[in-house]
Amino acid sequence: MSYVRDWKGQLAAIIERHNEMHAFRHKPISHNTREARRQSLFRMFGLLRQLGFMVAPANIGDRHVRALVRYWCAQPAAAMPAREQACSAAYIQQQLSILRVFAGWIGKAGLVHEAKAYVEDPALVARHYAAQRDFSWAANGVDAQTLVAKVTEMDRYVGIQLRLMLAFGMRRKEAVMFAPHVAEVPDYALPKGHPAAMRFVSFLRIKRGTKGGHLRYTAVRSDEQREALEEARRVAKTRDGHVGCPGLTLKQSLDRFSNVVRTVGISRKGLGVSAHGLRHQFANDLYFEIATVRSPVQGGDPALDPAVRRDAYRQVAEQLGHHRPQVSTAYLGSLRQEGGTNNEASAQHQG
Repeated sequence: MSYVRDWKGQLAAIIERHNEMHAFRHKPISHNTREARRQSLFRMFGLLRQLGFMVAPANIGDRHVRALVRYWCAQPAAAMPAREQACSAAYIQQQLSILRVFAGWIGKAGLVHEAKAYVEDPALVARHYAAQRDFSWAANGVDAQTLVAKVTEMDRYVGIQLRLMLAFGMRRKEAVMFAPHVAEVPDYALPKGHPAAMRFVSFLRIKRGTKGGHLRYTAVRSDEQREALEEARRVAKTRDGHVGCPGLTLKQSLDRFSNVVRTVGISRKGLGVSAHGLRHQFANDLYFEIATVRSPVQGGDPALDPAVRRDAYRQVAEQLGHHRPQVSTAYLGSLRQEGGTNNEASAQHQG
């Protein structure tokens, strides 16, 4: 019995032994990825105990995986508490992916199957990447400039963070950690062969706060971007300074951001938009500039030259920090829309 009670210590030991390496490649992973794995595994085994399974980490089996999926899908089961609302397919797929890696660590490769193997209705766990509605602020009747100005009056730091998200497609964490004085580089300083160097004069080097610590270059291409960058430099006064509020930890700065935007109604329940919607707006504006037509999710011309469209999707993906052009469909939609499928949750979970 003590063996089962010490599940946290056992789990921590397994994670400590294996968590540094990539799931499939012989290379180490970033600290953020390791921490995300660790938190997810502790959350899953804690949830299993809430569901009535006093299982030791090394003894996890098929019935435990099935119980987790049922709970995430908000499906009722005897003697088990049920969620009020199902988790998104993207979340379920992500958690199963982490659990699949863990199963390999404990010698149970093959234990965790595809998500659809655990449900009667595959639609509950089907992850779709193409957005079927436009999540940008403009498409939802919200004037970004006016609302960001209102936020700036309340909090100068959060205001500039939102301006950076709109101007350069940054994620929240990237904007909070952004150091403007050392970020801009001329086109000739980009890595050799960078395709966008032929089109734009300068770029922002964005690395701090990115997913997996992946470096990307986002073009400085408009007066609005230049103004946002100049304001960011005024906020971050020192050469190495960032635009997060001075004296706060990163977590405190992220919490401050969330509290401020919630106060002015930036939420699904409030104004019907999220801060991440500014990243969608950036993506669609950039696509329009490159392709000279609106994106598919905005009703763009389906007769657009396929080569032009592919290049636009590639450039949008690169400037958002993704390596695969098809990820752009989460922001721009696809010309081959899947009728009747709700893709909103997946689109919102794309980085």
